[in-house]
Amino acid sequence: MKKLTDDTKMKLYEEVRPIALDYRDSFISRDEVIKDTFKAIEQLGFLLLRFPAVGENTSLSGFTIYKYPYHCIYVNSRQNLGRQYLSCWHECYHIHTGEGSGISYTESVMEDPCEYKANVFASIILMPENLVKGYIESHKLSLPYLKYEDIIQMQIFFNVGYSAMLTRIIQLYPQYKKNLQNRYAIAGKSEKQRKLLEEKTRSVNGNLQLVNATNDIYIPDSFYEDIMFNLKKKRISKEKAFELLKVMDGLTDDL
Repeated sequence: MKKLTDDTKMKLYEEVRPIALDYRDSFISRDEVIKDTFKAIEQLGFLLLRFPAVGENTSLSGFTIYKYPYHCIYVNSRQNLGRQYLSCWHECYHIHTGEGSGISYTESVMEDPCEYKANVFASIILMPENLVKGYIESHKLSLPYLKYEDIIQMQIFFNVGYSAMLTRIIQLYPQYKKNLQNRYAIAGKSEKQRKLLEEKTRSVNGNLQLVNATNDIYIPDSFYEDIMFNLKKKRISKEKAFELLKVMDGLTDDL
């Protein structure tokens, strides 16, 4: 697959922007930052699952699957917390629009139009234009000369990954792209880059989980509680309850 051109990216961005803003407006004020993506996703009615992907390929970000009666979002906890938050809304796009399906990989974003749109959707949900620009103006930041620490403080404020924050800034201020591109220098996969990003994150008392993999396993209690409540109220049969519990066993089989 060839990489998407800048013109194509712009067209895809303009296509997704109103969809993302309308969806965001349906559950949160435009003046609010999403403080807890996982909680927000569950409140929107999705079944959220997080656990480390099997194998060495950490580029798997997530996938969606429908297991009656749940729309399930799986997020790979072998990736950093900031990426996990972005992945949640990325997968939410696939469910909300019905466009795209299957497994999402981080590298496919720059080649697959549908995956790119899903990432744009996630970026707008987490980092709406008015809040990003408002932050930059209120903190009197000089865009061409943004320091690593400035970007890290912004990522902490918006609860996103470092690369996602920098990409969003460049997206909103393309005239400074040449100046800002070298700020990706500490966002690579090497051990040296990871330690440097950790060091700079510590220097501003930042959340190291946004930088590092969490590797946690999470299956919501509400999933089991809902089943037991409905069973107790005789809204579902014992057979149905057993079938729903088996949803958890069957999820990873669809990978």
